[in-house]
Amino acid sequence: MIQKGGVLINLFVRGFFRGAALFSIFVLFSVWSLFIGPADNVRVFLYYGFIAFFLGCGSVIYHVPNWSPLKRIITYYMATLVTVFPVLLVLTYDAARFTTDAAEAFITFNMLQLLAPSITYSVSAILKIYGGKYV
Repeated sequence: MIQKGGVLINLFVRGFFRGAALFSIFVLFSVWSLFIGPADNVRVFLYYGFIAFFLGCGSVIYHVPNWSPLKRIITYYMATLVTVFPVLLVLTYDAARFTTDAAEAFITFNMLQLLAPSITYSVSAILKIYGGKYV
């Protein structure tokens, strides 16, 4: 039986590698974009890479044993609010409209936080009903 510390280290390592794998894909896109397009695309792909890294790392929150689903959702939301939302602000930064952009980004962030788990849950439920052997 794995002790509590071992589970947490296992989750941390799994999250880091998930995030690193996603980040590496966007780094490849940014390098590819550097050779074929303007430099702005490189920056955007790197920002998306950081977002993917944080989301990959945070996804293991849903695998923490003995946590209620509500605690997992709230913890994931807070973790993404601290990590992903600032990257979104930097990505959409425009000094002339910063206050409206920040409010707009916060609304978009919260809409995505509601939409993504809903879609994921729906797909999971459909797979359990129609393809139970794959879930």
